[in-house]
Amino acid sequence: MSTLVYDIGLHDGMDTGHYLRERSRVVAIDANPVMCAAAEANFRDYIRTGQLKVINRGVAEHKGQFEFWVCDDVSEWSSFHPDIASRNGVKHHAITVDCVPIIDIIDEFGVADYMKIDIEGNDRICIAGLTCATASKYISIEMDYSQGDQDIRRLFELGYRGFKVICQNNSWHQVTIRNIGFYQWGPNHFIIRRLRRLRAAVSKRLSGRRLGESGPWGERTSGSWHSVDHAHSVWCLLHELDERLGTQGLGWWWDIHARK
Repeated sequence: MSTLVYDIGLHDGMDTGHYLRERSRVVAIDANPVMCAAAEANFRDYIRTGQLKVINRGVAEHKGQFEFWVCDDVSEWSSFHPDIASRNGVKHHAITVDCVPIIDIIDEFGVADYMKIDIEGNDRICIAGLTCATASKYISIEMDYSQGDQDIRRLFELGYRGFKVICQNNSWHQVTIRNIGFYQWGPNHFIIRRLRRLRAAVSKRLSGRRLGESGPWGERTSGSWHSVDHAHSVWCLLHELDERLGTQGLGWWWDIHARK
């Protein structure tokens, strides 16, 4: 039987497209109706065969209608949090969307093999709504610089015992306490830029993915699985570095991957 993947935060459909090409069944969820309509048009053949289900809903603590902020200039910043959708003074506007708890989705479609969560500020709400029985075998969540320790702790409570922190800007490279010094140079250092271009070319050839996608999942992710303590130590180092850099910030995008 094919694997079941939940793409929570469909956005432009790049991740969903890759999961489909890997022959997974996909449930793709997004609060932005424009993104959902585009996915329904682009993936209509997969929808027709039943391999893909697109759901235009937000994930929230409770069922209901809530205000969602669409970022007009940078679509991936669209969020239920206006401070995220309006960062750097970009144009944004509010719409009202239907929302459901994540458990409602799982009750309808089943427990997934992998759940990708990237919903700009509501990621924690999603994992808070899971139980040990409904959490997927593999999961990934965008790392929160300031409070990522809470997410790591929650994933451990859900039964996850293997962890990886993956740098999305560096061709899905695993970050450990041993190689953390590489990232202290910052993403704009000329050596980092050259290495990123090289890694991006190699990754595209090997995996067929493009930078901007969430990258491989499960056993295809970079490096070895580590303990929850190791994941927490990596987050602490990145958190301290982000605070030290101040307004410049880290400038990187990280995901926390976990497996049961």
